[in-house]
Amino acid sequence: MKQLFPSLSKFPLAKSSLRHIWTGSVVTTLAISLIACGNNDDNINSSQQADLIFENGSVYTVDAARSKAEAVAVKDGKIVYVGNNSGLKDWRGQKTEIIDLKGKMLLPGFIDTHNHAYLRAESMYWVNLDTQTLDGYKQATQEFLAKQPDAKQVRGVGWDLKYVLEQAKTTGKSPAQLLDEIVGKDIPAVFITHGHHEVWANTRAMQNAGITAETPNPAGGFIDRDSEGKPTGILREFGAQNLVISVLPQSDFTVDEYKKAVLSFQQELAPQRGVTSVLVPIHYPTDTFLEAMKVLDTESKLTVRYDLLQWADENRGTEQIPGFIERRAKYKGKFFKTDSIKIFGTGAGSTYGSVVWDQEVLKKTVAALDKEKFRVYIHDIGPTNTYNLMLDAFEYAQQQNGKRDARHMITHVSTEAIPTIPRFLALGVRADGHPLPKAFFDAGVSLTSSSDYPVREFFPMTRIAQGVLSGISLDDMIASHTINGAEAIFAEKETGSIEKGKAADLVVMSQNLFNVAPTALEKVEVLMTVFNGKVIYDREAKSDKKNEIVTEVADGDGH
Repeated sequence: MKQLFPSLSKFPLAKSSLRHIWTGSVVTTLAISLIACGNNDDNINSSQQADLIFENGSVYTVDAARSKAEAVAVKDGKIVYVGNNSGLKDWRGQKTEIIDLKGKMLLPGFIDTHNHAYLRAESMYWVNLDTQTLDGYKQATQEFLAKQPDAKQVRGVGWDLKYVLEQAKTTGKSPAQLLDEIVGKDIPAVFITHGHHEVWANTRAMQNAGITAETPNPAGGFIDRDSEGKPTGILREFGAQNLVISVLPQSDFTVDEYKKAVLSFQQELAPQRGVTSVLVPIHYPTDTFLEAMKVLDTESKLTVRYDLLQWADENRGTEQIPGFIERRAKYKGKFFKTDSIKIFGTGAGSTYGSVVWDQEVLKKTVAALDKEKFRVYIHDIGPTNTYNLMLDAFEYAQQQNGKRDARHMITHVSTEAIPTIPRFLALGVRADGHPLPKAFFDAGVSLTSSSDYPVREFFPMTRIAQGVLSGISLDDMIASHTINGAEAIFAEKETGSIEKGKAADLVVMSQNLFNVAPTALEKVEVLMTVFNGKVIYDREAKSDKKNEIVTEVADGDGH
């Protein structure tokens, strides 16, 4: 039997270490490191033989008792054994692949409960505006147009609001005029900030949308205007953004673009971070993304569990609920579902503290959604009074419909929400943060930790380290990324802990987290990620010769 981890120091963390082979399902090049070295006893029933065994490890199960073990056996995508090495004898077979962990830590796969995975498409198909100069914006845009000379629009992401406003003031030009100089006046251009709460539109884009001095601010949105009341080209929050986006020649990515974006997310991002489940709050109307997910699920190409949240338009209230019900029934599969709703409760960034919804409309909409058994997920970045408004809506829903196991949730919960902790507890509303304040852990609020990717990097160890350094226990921080996340997405019977009968969603860490100083936790790395019993990331696979072996492993997958 070959040991999987011969030398950690020889393999620095790098995207180039990740290779994937597609053969009807997703697998990795781990096969070179895995050797069928099971028991040669012919008396062992082949139906009892495990497909995969982890032994000699530090297994932290995150079960209710927070049990520890040293071995795990996997068969047909499920965990069939958790315990001591001695108990593996009944699971070893000639075809069993065995991984010697050599004391490394095995955890449940991480669950990210605020992850905009679909926005991977932006980095693939839009202009990257990370360079914060007008000349840099122009160069990046011209390079984009040179590759797409027939483009009918230009979309970009990453510009800096403060910088653009300063340049407009310095030059005496409106932001729209500055963008005209970068892109031109003949093609509509709409750029979005990294935080996604503001867009910068050029003159053509505003003309196409019919935005003039007489155009009122939509509910929850803001159109910036000059001293004469004319729109400047800056639109804040999604109600205003959608005025220009909805009339673009292509207002959304295509099904094919979304498919490629999701595959890229799965190949280049999630596995390296040990992430096997994500809750995805969609922030605009997009049936093409839902269709892409349906196709990928049908093609057995999903290697992350996706809980997709449909976006609720603050301008449409309860009238949009029949559409949500239709999509919930239409868009669901083995590894994705659409039975939750995303609501923007407040603005963020430049509109911090602004309330997006009319309160009475919000209360009636939340109650109607709750009645239809949707889980409601509200974006609220503060201040304190806004958290109370959102909790008022949940309280109203309970008064109308009665209390149930709804698992409604508020995300972006900050220290300003601490005074509302008793209401979170009384209403059974879950809290999600990046990470949450210690007071929420101490009070026993049902909670999760998340990233808000791509606004923030989503390597879970970053947040685990931050939480521990702020005084939260390591045990609680791990739970907030695993079993708590599973509970948040109604998947605690399927994943979130290492227990017999659950899906084998697992992650191997380079060190035992409980033996690492808090200041060094962020440096602990993911060595391997397993999804539904299949290895989808093996950092230490080195040889290019294993492609044929991988194909053999993938045969008969049925994933």
